[in-house]
Amino acid sequence: MVNNRIKSAVILFGLLAVLLVVSLRHRDRPAELVHHPPEAAEINERTVTPPPAPTHAGIVSKNASFFDLMAACGITPREIRKVERNCRDVYDFRRIYPGQRYELFADTSGHIETLTFSIDDECFVEVSHDGEKIRAERKTYPSEIETRSASGMITSSLFTSLQEQEINHEVGLRLVDIFAWDIDFFTDLRKNDYYRVIYEERTRLDTGTRRIGNIIAAEFNTQGTSHYAFLFENEANFPDYFDENGKSLRKQLLRAPLSYTRISSGFSHRRYHPILHHYRPHHGIDYAAPAGTAVMTTGDGTVIKAEYRKGNGRYIKIKHNQNMITYYLHLSRFAKGIKYGAKVKQGQVIGYVGSTGYSTGPHLDYRVKKNGRFVNPRKIKLPPANPVTDENMPTFALLRDNRIASLTGIPIKDWRTKTYADRDRPQGGAGEASPPHGAASR
Repeated sequence: MVNNRIKSAVILFGLLAVLLVVSLRHRDRPAELVHHPPEAAEINERTVTPPPAPTHAGIVSKNASFFDLMAACGITPREIRKVERNCRDVYDFRRIYPGQRYELFADTSGHIETLTFSIDDECFVEVSHDGEKIRAERKTYPSEIETRSASGMITSSLFTSLQEQEINHEVGLRLVDIFAWDIDFFTDLRKNDYYRVIYEERTRLDTGTRRIGNIIAAEFNTQGTSHYAFLFENEANFPDYFDENGKSLRKQLLRAPLSYTRISSGFSHRRYHPILHHYRPHHGIDYAAPAGTAVMTTGDGTVIKAEYRKGNGRYIKIKHNQNMITYYLHLSRFAKGIKYGAKVKQGQVIGYVGSTGYSTGPHLDYRVKKNGRFVNPRKIKLPPANPVTDENMPTFALLRDNRIASLTGIPIKDWRTKTYADRDRPQGGAGEASPPHGAASR
């Protein structure tokens, strides 16, 4: 009996000793954590937070005004007027147009927190509150810029050539603007004339939208003579186009105020009037064009008349300087914002071709008065803008030589025969670096 009790005590003591040793060994070891992965919905909620949706967003519709647009979004009239007044130096919201996009963040009391409003494909204006003041800032959409080159031969017209070679027509419009005074693209072009151009293509990173940027350099050879244009910043923050001699291609007036089909009547001191049936002076050029064709102001200036008169129909009169005035007659309508006192820039659309007043069909009667006398718009001699300065000429000459070498390296392809013109066949070096093309190359 005694021996059994002693044996039981020894076994119990042994078990207690083992438990004590195990407890001491694990006393400082941290407890294992059990990880329960969150549900997928929880991960998305924590890691991907979508940006807040704007209070209102949309596209400006036809005949919409900024005031009506903002009022429909619940903005108070006082706030709208405050924005129009305080932001005018950055952007004039009274001149919005159809197609502009906007996003508005506003509070429940009808006050704007943030407003973004597109100006064009490149820029937008951002309106926000800086304390009690309204602040506006012009910003540029983030974009990627790549350099492209293109060339072509004239078969019938510039735009036919562009279409044949699948070149963006915007390239052609910019070439016409640049060479507007030196080349008349409706009368000066001949079959087998050719052009080469280096330009920018801009891609908006947020939308992927592509558009044509600046023309960097261009050569247009017509009737055996090459006309050159090089983009160069002669004045601070004012890039402009200059020829190979450093002379500005920008004149006081454009050569023509529209893209026309033909000249239906020229400048004359004695012309038989088709409606009044007697001879009288015709102090302008009649450009025949389809009704609705956009009409541009040929120079910077101030509108001094935009009205209807029996003979002139709807017409615009623009004063450019102390001795130069231009007239635009028989318009179907005026462009938005064109009225007495409006400031206009060269190339700005001011109206549209019509047949109002004494007119037998759609056309524009364009007139120029210099020093109080009407002059022939097609023969007037106008000085160009300032040439490249002596100080900038070394820099310009280096750029010009590099650009001419790049242009010469672009081969001209005749897309009717799929062969290169002999004078432009690549001969190695820079010429082979440019891929054979008539269409734009990347």
